[in-house]
Amino acid sequence: MRTSSSFIFSFLFYFQLVEIVFAQIDRTQQSQNIKDLNPYIVNVSTVTTTFSFERIGNNKNVALSSFFISGNEISNVGLIPVLVGNIRVSWNLDLIGRMSAHSNKENALNIYGWGLVYKPGKEETISPWTFGINSGVYRSYNTNRSSSLSLSILRSVSINNYGFALGVSTNNVKGINYNVEQKTDSQNFQYTFSNVIIGTTINLMGIKLLPSYIYNSNQSMVSIGLQKEF
Repeated sequence: MRTSSSFIFSFLFYFQLVEIVFAQIDRTQQSQNIKDLNPYIVNVSTVTTTFSFERIGNNKNVALSSFFISGNEISNVGLIPVLVGNIRVSWNLDLIGRMSAHSNKENALNIYGWGLVYKPGKEETISPWTFGINSGVYRSYNTNRSSSLSLSILRSVSINNYGFALGVSTNNVKGINYNVEQKTDSQNFQYTFSNVIIGTTINLMGIKLLPSYIYNSNQSMVSIGLQKEF
């Protein structure tokens, strides 16, 4: 009974949030094509909603992951470190938190965010599906400030005895650009885009190595994570 109630509650909670998000997107003018989006904003907003696709082990309750994420040259995003933490709330629901404080020769940035990971199925049966709802905030001194919301669906697959995570995410980002064409005025922006996610897990002496590739129509990112569970 508890399992059924938890499943129904999580299912309804997830799809209510999906309905709210897409209703908000429909009310805005989203006519821009992905080719018109600012590559830097697209990649940084993806970083603010990153999460571990590897589940917490059955006998563990907490997972800490250190991700190192890099975009291509077009995006002008260097190597960004992000710390992600997962806490098991129930057998099918995890709470996520993430943060990053980073500076390079271009600017200093601050990232933080939170989210939920929902795993359908039964407690005694591992489901290949994972659903994620993640939000994040990005701030760069005197340059940009944005908030992002991402809805993700991933599935575990096995190819020649190698396990992979394959999925897609839809991202909505809105914020302010403080430095438009070297002018002093600011400009609001709002974009919607989707990513394809491909990742795998490699076990190394009690630590999980999580390499992944994130791709959309003309941008790409590479992410490498190290996850330890407690």
